[in-house]
Amino acid sequence: MQKVFDYIRQHHMIEAKEKVIVGVSGGADSLCLLFVLKRFAQEIPFDMTAVHVEHGIRGKESMDDAAYVEKICRAQNIEYKCISCRVPDIAQKEKLTLEEAARKARYEAFEQIREKLGAGKIAVAHNKNDQAETMLFQIMRGSGLKGAAGISPVRDHIIRPLLECTREEIEDYLKSRKIAWRTDSTNYELDYTRNCLRHKILPELAENVNAKSVEHLAALGEELRQVQAYISGQVEKITDETAVCRAGSAEIEIEKLQKQTGIIQEYVIREILKRAGCGLKDIGRGHIRNIRELAEGQSGRSISLPGRWSAKREFDILWIGREFDGERQNLQIYPVIPGAVTAANETYVFDIFPYSGQNIPQKIYTKWFDYDKIGSDLILRTRQPGDFLVVNSQGGRKKLKSYFIEEKISQKEREQIVLLAKENEVIWVTGYRISEAYKVTPETKMILEVRRIEKRDGREDQCIDTGRKGR
Repeated sequence: MQKVFDYIRQHHMIEAKEKVIVGVSGGADSLCLLFVLKRFAQEIPFDMTAVHVEHGIRGKESMDDAAYVEKICRAQNIEYKCISCRVPDIAQKEKLTLEEAARKARYEAFEQIREKLGAGKIAVAHNKNDQAETMLFQIMRGSGLKGAAGISPVRDHIIRPLLECTREEIEDYLKSRKIAWRTDSTNYELDYTRNCLRHKILPELAENVNAKSVEHLAALGEELRQVQAYISGQVEKITDETAVCRAGSAEIEIEKLQKQTGIIQEYVIREILKRAGCGLKDIGRGHIRNIRELAEGQSGRSISLPGRWSAKREFDILWIGREFDGERQNLQIYPVIPGAVTAANETYVFDIFPYSGQNIPQKIYTKWFDYDKIGSDLILRTRQPGDFLVVNSQGGRKKLKSYFIEEKISQKEREQIVLLAKENEVIWVTGYRISEAYKVTPETKMILEVRRIEKRDGREDQCIDTGRKGR
């Protein structure tokens, strides 16, 4: 008990007067956690609520578990809540194993109660044996350093006060206090990966390799977590300097990425994928290696990634993002002036007024044009074959595609940039340049002002300079 108390204090798991959700299945680990935390509450007062999740898998046995936990909580004067769910249905619907679906259901239930009660923490009963199982499982499935480090004592709202205790210690604690526990019959089914590790692999290691295999694995996990924490801090700094990440895409400066050692490059790429919103569950070492090879290859090459993501090298930039999935916009508005038009979740405001020598605004998302030349027959759309820009005062033309290549604009961004155009003549590549043919001159009499306003979090904000080169 004192070991657990010290571990809670060491990792600042519970503060005075805090509300804590305790996951209680009725098994030895979770009942030990419940009783130890009840005793700890005498030293640091806090509120406890026990939450039992009934998975809908084992019929009467499952219902008896719920009834037993409720009986224990009533006897100990601990608030109790039970949530029932259909794990087999969740597994089928979301294409998960029963193990994965059950874990997902538990944590969603815990979080639901935590938010409802305004609790600060969710205590779960992982122990040192669970740590060893998790480390072996992650290593065998090919995880990197983070996965091999196993379970963290604290992660977001989740705390694990028993992580320094072995399963033997936990059962001895309960036996010494004559506390009975429930045993889930599925814990002995070797079809489950963890049960195989628990009942075959770890005992074999303890018997034939080292009796303290579990303790040694757990100690290694703690060292790996400290190493991982240091590396993560360095990787975050390097990522900030190397890439621009947005929701759904990222642009990486290849030269800066390649200054790093190979393993750090891999960590940086993973961090970039995470920041862009690409789920890492299906991203393996092979995918990361392919991205690195792409960065070293020729411009124009690309690869596909899981989840309809892709990566492409374009000149000195490595672009990663969701694959373009949809038709190009063709938003024709006539007339567009004066007033406001919404296109691609952005609002374009058009205004006309006399020109008397006012200073032309030097803003990326506010542009002035000679209204008498431009007229009102305008459309807002994305690119189309045959688009061109007038690039000098002599009327010289350049294909829009050539302009995009020169500016090193990624393929995906090209599909999404909204253009102000007359037929195939592009007047404004929003966020970039305007046509030379309609610039304001001393002879201009009327101004057409176009402002782009971007919607963010349900409100509209005037776009500001992003500082990107070429804009």
